[in-house]
Amino acid sequence: MNQASSPGFLRPRFSIIHQFMAVAGITIVLAMGLLAYVVSEKFKASLMQTAAEEGALLIEAFLEPSVQELVTSETLSATATKRLDELLLGKLGERIPVIKIWLRDGTLAYATNKKMVGEKFPSAHLDEAFRSKISGSFDDLDDPENTLERDLKKQLIEIYAPLYRTGTSNIIAVGEIYNDGERLAAELKSIQFAVAGIVGAVSAPMLLLLFFMVRHTDLTMTKHREALVQKIIETEALADQNGRLRRAAEDARLEGARSNESLLGQIGRDLHDGPIQLLGMLMLKLTGGSAAADSKPEKNHGDTGSSRELTRRALVDLRNIATGLVLPELHGLTTAETLWLAVRQHEATTGTLVACQIGDLPAHLSPSLKICLYRIVQEGLNNAFHHANGDGQSVQASADTNWISIVVRDAGPKNKIGNPSTRRSKTGLGIPGLICPL
Repeated sequence: MNQASSPGFLRPRFSIIHQFMAVAGITIVLAMGLLAYVVSEKFKASLMQTAAEEGALLIEAFLEPSVQELVTSETLSATATKRLDELLLGKLGERIPVIKIWLRDGTLAYATNKKMVGEKFPSAHLDEAFRSKISGSFDDLDDPENTLERDLKKQLIEIYAPLYRTGTSNIIAVGEIYNDGERLAAELKSIQFAVAGIVGAVSAPMLLLLFFMVRHTDLTMTKHREALVQKIIETEALADQNGRLRRAAEDARLEGARSNESLLGQIGRDLHDGPIQLLGMLMLKLTGGSAAADSKPEKNHGDTGSSRELTRRALVDLRNIATGLVLPELHGLTTAETLWLAVRQHEATTGTLVACQIGDLPAHLSPSLKICLYRIVQEGLNNAFHHANGDGQSVQASADTNWISIVVRDAGPKNKIGNPSTRRSKTGLGIPGLICPL
């Protein structure tokens, strides 16, 4: 039994449900994780923009009046600096611990950390603010000017907003404030957890529903697979049984052919040893008494001659029948030699000539097939002799990859009566003798 009978036949290494759970789980987790990330980032960007706009209002309201002298100067006076310092002493200082005023070239005109005033720290945020763009973000405080901010040990929101000359749209400086971001960070984290929970609540029922659908499909496919395996096993068993029956039938046909030829040979030998011998003795007696019969009346002599002729004809027919029944020895002959043997025996029996054209035939065939080919030529030539008096007899044989072609021809009947004793050769077996035991 081949692999169809093994338990693992047609069964994948991992079941469909396992494959589905792996692929669907990874896909849904990644998709929902990406969705949660995008939604969280959208919320974060929205909240940060809101915080930046609120910070810009504070910058405009509290810082812009104190920096108007930067229209004509690149430094702030002591009075303006003191006024800015006083802003951080009240409630505003609790919310905004750090303030910076930047000039266009990146120089700090004012800073809570007075050591940084006059230092130059160009940045992309400043360039965007001088283009009237308000920005805000959580700062990682890694820049050199963030020494004071790092000491605060808290999460800060860095907000940049332009400072305009009063009554105009001319930007004279950029204000930077660091807002306390602890509350916003906690709110963002809460939103992220909420989004993750919502996504999970949506994903879990969907994954569970798909799981039950795939499980039902997997059970159905498993039943069909088991039924298919059983059918394959049954089909293989039937194929093996048919093979045994076919081989047994083949052996029976071959044995029948051998038995048939053996029986025909035995009948031929029995005819030769029995009736032919007796008719031969009768013929000798009739022939031996012919001299004495010459002195008898003419009538008796005529009766004796007629009896002798009938006896001779019966003897010839019986000998021809016996010759046709007894198969010559074909062992060791090639296919072409077998056909030549049939032609030569026909010529010797009938006294006629046969035009023979035998091509390149397979040298070695099974004994039963060679017997069949011999009988075909034998019966074909016998019919040619019977129906056409042997005129135009010919045999052509050729072969290709799959076929052996044998053509036996004659010139057709000529409406000649001929000698009744020689008009038919009884060396054939008729149509039944042409059936090949293949």
